[in-house]
Amino acid sequence: MGNIKVLAENVFRKIAAGEVIERPLSVVKELVENAVDAGAAEIVVELRAGGKEMVRVEDNGCGFAADDIELAFLRHSTSKLVELEDLDRLLTLGFRGEALPSILEVADIDLETADNDAGRGWHCLFRGGVLREKRQVARRRGSAITVRGLFANFPVRRKFMKSDQGEMRPISAFLETTALARPGIAFTLRHNGRLVFHYPAAANLSERIYQVFGKEFLDGLQPLEFVAGPCRLQGFVSTAQAGVSGRNRQFFTVNGRPVREKTLQAAFNNSFQSYLEKSRSPVGVVDLAMPPDQIDVNIHPMKLEIRFLDSQRIYQLMQQAIHATLGGALRPEAHATHPPAGVAQQSAMPVMTSTALMGGSSKLLYAEPATGGDDFRVLGQYLDSYIVVERKGELLVIDQHNARERVLFERLQAGYRTGAVPPAQALFPLLLDLTPAESAALDDSRLEFFRRAGFDLRRMSGAAVEVKAYPQFLSEGRIRESVRAALRESAAADAPVAETARSDGFLAALACHDAVKVNQRLLPDEMRALVRDLFACANPNFCPHRRPIIVTLTLEDIEKRLKRR
Repeated sequence: MGNIKVLAENVFRKIAAGEVIERPLSVVKELVENAVDAGAAEIVVELRAGGKEMVRVEDNGCGFAADDIELAFLRHSTSKLVELEDLDRLLTLGFRGEALPSILEVADIDLETADNDAGRGWHCLFRGGVLREKRQVARRRGSAITVRGLFANFPVRRKFMKSDQGEMRPISAFLETTALARPGIAFTLRHNGRLVFHYPAAANLSERIYQVFGKEFLDGLQPLEFVAGPCRLQGFVSTAQAGVSGRNRQFFTVNGRPVREKTLQAAFNNSFQSYLEKSRSPVGVVDLAMPPDQIDVNIHPMKLEIRFLDSQRIYQLMQQAIHATLGGALRPEAHATHPPAGVAQQSAMPVMTSTALMGGSSKLLYAEPATGGDDFRVLGQYLDSYIVVERKGELLVIDQHNARERVLFERLQAGYRTGAVPPAQALFPLLLDLTPAESAALDDSRLEFFRRAGFDLRRMSGAAVEVKAYPQFLSEGRIRESVRAALRESAAADAPVAETARSDGFLAALACHDAVKVNQRLLPDEMRALVRDLFACANPNFCPHRRPIIVTLTLEDIEKRLKRR
């Protein structure tokens, strides 16, 4: 007897549904996209237990006609297209006709809907994949779909869901992205009865960016507008020499559809390389409008990815748009690829004065001889990024950013564990307008973390926070970015780890964003102080993120390379 058998219908239907509905985020995405396609001007999302117990999406769109309700829950039923050629003209977010039936396979659904302004609508209960009740009710135009007990009948999938916050955070991030793509729609998110955010309908994209990320974020952007043939790029991008750490502030849409697309990401980041420091990444909220027949939106079960017909042309388009927007404003050091004439001879000298150090443009800058009984001698700074040191007959090349990060981390760690961090008071009010994701991360436990780390954070009205005090060995000018970094680290920390490891991750984020950067010239005394602090650390060899700090060359290594051995 053969080994191949046909799967039972209830098995393969749940497996097929699992390709579309992976977690609460999938439910929210499908329902919100349907609401956008329905012409909604207002969308309200309510969650319980991160969406595991309940997801409710209400809109004021066109609603369902009575005859369409049951059809909408059948597979492959859609109002978005009829023939295959319609894909070449597709501008809606949804089109597969799989969202509602896929959700129905793994959860119970309540539907309230009306397609008229007469106040007459329908209330439907779907249980066990079947319509159990349909009755007429009073209802305004629009729909409210409530999904309960996600994966209750699919325990294999349910056991892999994350904590309530772990499921809620990506939903919040998705709604932020959708809100940026559709500024004219009002969005509201509530979790366990608490308002997470409310974005009223915005007049334009800049107003929506202000709503989502605040004034400080918007002030670092400039408008982008570029047209080439039938394609148009528009939005907001970083100004030259601005940027942030990480790439979690890059948002791309194609014809209003939020996408993850490698061509756009690569072109955007590569085009900014000449305008930003090496450790910084550009920020952007960019929409590409182009003929729909030039893209394939049907390559991913959840419509997360697209494919361009001519990726190279799109790459060039993004490059041209960025260069035209920034106007060729390269950072000064981008031009200094070779030292000016005369510096090569000077660099052979054993000692340079601090005046010559700061005024020269050589790639290797020499410092004063060591003093004060140090067991090392700083020879100079290479490319404004690496400190060259002689110690015990060895030549050391020290990454100044990683070194400072290690020093700050150990100071923060010691203060956190003892609860005795020397505080500094802010000279001027340090105010932060938190994003909804950052505000959600700043719960009571995170406030306690900041307190033990030496911060005094006070909640203000709305999502604003004031930093009243901070550890005195941190730089006041970088406090805002450091606090945001620790909150982003909190949002990313979904995996179950020991509390010590978790707190160390937050402390490492604080240290990283306060540390001296690469491409930053240091005075001789600053280099010596940093090296001295590094050698006093318990672990001077690796930064908190386990990147190496020191490259060591022995005399034997050097002589072998020079063929003296």
